[in-house]
This record gives sequence, C-alpha cells and structure tokens, in this order.
Amino acid sequence: MKPTAETLRQRLLTRARLRHWLGFARVAELGSVRKAAEAIGIAQPALTGLLADLESLIGAPLFERHARGMHLTAMGRELLPTARRVLGAIDDVAQQAAALQSQAQHVVRVGAIGAAIGGLLTPALPALALRHPDLLIQLVEADAPQLDQLVAQDEIDVALCRSPARVPQGWNFEPLLSDRFVVVAGRAHPLGKRRRLTVQQLRSYSWLAMPNGSAARKMFDELFADNVMPPMCQVSSRIPTVLWAMLRAQPLLALIPASVVRPLIVAGELTELHFDRSLEMDPIGALCRQGDDRAGVVLLMHALKGIQTVR
Repeated sequence: MKPTAETLRQRLLTRARLRHWLGFARVAELGSVRKAAEAIGIAQPALTGLLADLESLIGAPLFERHARGMHLTAMGRELLPTARRVLGAIDDVAQQAAALQSQAQHVVRVGAIGAAIGGLLTPALPALALRHPDLLIQLVEADAPQLDQLVAQDEIDVALCRSPARVPQGWNFEPLLSDRFVVVAGRAHPLGKRRRLTVQQLRSYSWLAMPNGSAARKMFDELFADNVMPPMCQVSSRIPTVLWAMLRAQPLLALIPASVVRPLIVAGELTELHFDRSLEMDPIGALCRQGDDRAGVVLLMHALKGIQTVR
C-alpha cells in the first residue's frame, strides 16, 4: 500500500534532516556519490547511508545506479527542485540572521517580475542602498503565477507585479509605474533611422516570436489583427539576454515592455521604433500587506514611489 501524503509528511518532519536533502541535491548535480561526499565534506559511506535513508522515508528510489554514475529516477527529477528550494530557504535564513547580527537592522523580502526589476528596482535600489546600509533587500525574480504562490505561502513581504485580477485578502495593490509595449530593434536595423512608421512597414520585417499566452503575444496579434502576419524568427524566449543577443545579431523586431528594455534604449544598445499607435499595458505596482508599517517596507516603498513613469 502506497503511503499517503500525510504519512510522508510525518515521516519527513520527524526523521528527515537537512543533510538528507543536501546529499540528494549534490549527488544529483555531480552524478557521483564520491564527488558529492567530497563537496559536502563527509565520508562516502555516510552519504550512501543518507541517500538510502531518504529513499526509505519517501518509499521510492531517487537514483538509478550505473557504473558511470548516478542518474535521477522520474521521482528524483520531480523532487529535486523542491530539495533546492529547501536548501535555498536555509541560505536565506543564514543570510538574514548574519545580516541582522552585523549591520542590517531591517529585512524586506521582495518578489518581482522582470518588468518591475527593470522599471522600478534597477533605478531605485542603488540610491536606497547608499542611504540605508542597514536595510537588507532579499530579492527573487518570479513570474505572476510564482508570485501568487509566494504571497499565498507568506514567503515575501512585497510583490512587484502588474495589477492583479484579484487582490489577495489582507493585501493592497498600489500602482507605481505606467507601462507600454515598445517595438525595438538592434542599432543597425534598416528601420532604425525612420522617424515614424506604419504597421505595413513593420510587417515587412521579421519579428522575434513571443511566447504563446503572454501579454506581448496578445498585443502582437491585436496589432496585426486586420492584416497578414509578418514573418517570424522561431526563437521564443522570456530571457532578456537571449532577446538582446538575437536583436543585435539579426535585423529583427521585438515587442517588449518599455520598463524592461528602457535601460538598453538609453544606453544606445537597442533602438525604439516609433509608429502611430499607443500600446498601453497594465501598470506595475506593489502588492503589500494591509497596515504593514515596518521600517524596511516603508523605506522601500518610498524609494519606489520616487521612480518616474516609463515613457
């Protein structure tokens, strides 16, 4: 009979140790018990015993043993991200405790979408850190569903995101930054020197593909709804460095939030193409607990409110 979730929970709470998860994660990363034992600083037989204990607690094998090393089973692959989150939480606790004992007097846990990092935190944090060296900001980048989970699990104090469809009970959303989509290209793009473009001209060049279901893809489809779609470069990614590399290497166009791309436009790395249509987006703001007047949260919010609207 397979154990229930509650049975497994009780086993892990009462018998599992952090070393079990550490050993599991290191063996998964290095593919070798010997290498993992050396990295952790324990004897190889001890690590072998830890893995056996953890597999016994879970009731399923986590690795397939081969002459050339250790390979994760399907169960192991599913559990590895969770093990990493457990170890990451310990890292956060250690960092926070050390900071509070040394210099930092206030700690704020912040989760932010990429647009909020580029539009709000990048311009605000350098000056904030200089003015308040006793303030520790623990930042994690996450998409909207991940932020919802972090808020629900009380793992962050401030979520920087777009206006949510539903504000969680006990929280408030405050808009801080208006935003819009912009069409961008590399500096050498043939359209870069045109002052004002038409949709027809934009349709004549290849575009970077946008992930299905994204706000950018929805706006792109609306932009060309009444006309033939332009050719697409079949590279679809939300990772900024990939997008920038593609735009610099090829004469491509991309539809990206101004909050994300503004620093590269200002630095001259990318060019914004102007045309006679407004592509407004939901504003970016801060989701905070109602009545949270802790000094760290107040200082962060004051700095974020000083950021000018993206244009």
